Amino acid sequence: MDKDITHLVSTYESWRAFSASWGLIFFGLIFSCVIAYVFWPSRQKGFEADALIPLREDDDV
Repeated sequence: MDKDITHLVSTYESWRAFSASWGLIFFGLIFSCVIAYVFWPSRQKGFEADALIPLREDDDV
């Protein structure tokens, strides 16, 4: 019975180590893609226009 528990703990530790390392790489890649998207030169004009949305006045008021 102790062997079953040891095996389960070993499996858990293996999956934990795998997900910790590959999860870091996965989210690092996602972060890098988001940063590249935000700072891509062709998107600058659109983001500048979107930044001014809160400052526009409504004509209906």
